Amino acid sequence: MERQAISPLIRKILAERGLKTEEEMHEFLHAGISSLSEPFTIPRMGEACETLKKAILNREKIFVYGDGDTDGICAVFLILKYLEAVSAEFSLRLTHRLDEDYEIEEDLIADLKQEGYSVLVSVDCGISSFAALKKAEKEDIRCIVLDHHMCNSLRLPESHVYVDPCLADDWPEGTRNLSGAGIVFKFIEGMALILPGISEKYFYNFMETVCLSVLADFLPLTGENRILVREGLRRLPFTGIKGLAHLIEKQNLRPPFTTRDVSMKINPRLNSPGRMGKPEIALDLLTEDDEDRIRELGDEIEKTDRLRYRTVAREMENLQHHRKDKGFIVSESISPGICGVIASRLSGKYNKPYLVGAATQDSLKGSIRAPRGYNLYEKLKPLGEYMLSMGGHPCAMGFKCSVKHLEKIRRFWEEIDWDAEESGEYYDCELGVEELTPELIKEIDETLEPYGKGNPAPVFLCRGVAVKNIARSRNEERSFWITGKNDRMFESFLADDSSAVPENGERIDIFYTPRARENSGLYRLYLKILRYLRSS
Repeated sequence: MERQAISPLIRKILAERGLKTEEEMHEFLHAGISSLSEPFTIPRMGEACETLKKAILNREKIFVYGDGDTDGICAVFLILKYLEAVSAEFSLRLTHRLDEDYEIEEDLIADLKQEGYSVLVSVDCGISSFAALKKAEKEDIRCIVLDHHMCNSLRLPESHVYVDPCLADDWPEGTRNLSGAGIVFKFIEGMALILPGISEKYFYNFMETVCLSVLADFLPLTGENRILVREGLRRLPFTGIKGLAHLIEKQNLRPPFTTRDVSMKINPRLNSPGRMGKPEIALDLLTEDDEDRIRELGDEIEKTDRLRYRTVAREMENLQHHRKDKGFIVSESISPGICGVIASRLSGKYNKPYLVGAATQDSLKGSIRAPRGYNLYEKLKPLGEYMLSMGGHPCAMGFKCSVKHLEKIRRFWEEIDWDAEESGEYYDCELGVEELTPELIKEIDETLEPYGKGNPAPVFLCRGVAVKNIARSRNEERSFWITGKNDRMFESFLADDSSAVPENGERIDIFYTPRARENSGLYRLYLKILRYLRSS
């Protein structure tokens, strides 16, 4: 088949992003499901599948434990569908962030032993559950940990099977940034290959859940994540998951779906129940077939999401008078379920790391977030001696510790040199605004989407545009107009609330992303200004 030609502008963008050869560019732009790696090329995946196969054939009792966020719920959904399909004997449980740790607790292992379970499958969590894993080893409970978070590998008992890209360097190219649900997807693919009866292609029917999980965890949209998200977005309008279809309909979403649709409309609603201590609601929505029950669950999710929104808004208002300059916030009023949301918002607003903890009389539990370019795990490794648990990703972590260590942790935090390890400012190439047309913007978006971390919407530089400050309403205070070389005018919006609107008549260099909005065949072009410099 003849390859589709790559335009000079797209070629320039891809080259700036590190894709130098024709083969690399075509692979990035056009790779599909057939380009996904075989599951058994992932380290220890074969061992993990053989362990579960043995348990299923011997009719052993299997327990599934998963995180209560969107990624964890999607991961549990996938493995649940597999275990149901092979008629395995299993039970499951999701983490409850309000009254439990993020990881597996030792008491759960004792309960599983008493109830006769011999295999524990942990998805999107478990890799830092050192005490629980040691107890499971002692109780002869075999554990399969399918996770993608960082941990201290030296503390892991050797008797269990761990499938985690943070533990090995030889994962296939394009798989190191898989979500928890992405790893489970590979796992059930592998199970279908070694346990006859169900084709691995059957689980492609649920690929949209992997798409949700990748976007929920803000993982890079490169490698296999790009394929999984693009294919998932394509399948979302036709999803056979009735609860998900209901959620889409309630949000009035129309195809073609974008990453923004998922990130702004779908994922927050699947995430809210877990943040408010009721993660089962979201999982039940995905697994339910009865239409009346689906509507009830949908209404409950909307109610929970509104409660989450009000709770976060109230805490953000309370923090207006809280000392935030050091990025270390501990409060008894904050719910542990929303610490991550608050830390993320503060980190985004002030462009630096934030620790937000919910304190009780005995313990401190919370979340840490950082902008792109920071590596929290490396910076905070020395805090491990004070933590009951701590783990996550380079820019997002969870932790739990005794309050007796609070001041030691605070002092350590405040002495950290928080310089970013890489610059967050960039642009792809120069493009004069006079070259913009609806057709060009459409070509850029259709070729490069889906956009997200690792594959952001292109940012262009245009030098020496003239500012035209036309009278604006109160709702348009962040907007202004610019003209390029041919005197075409473009409405422009500042992305950064802290940047001042440039003065009328100024000449500026803009770093921008072009947008086009179509209505009845007419196009409105406008610019999202990420930053600007006064022209020299």
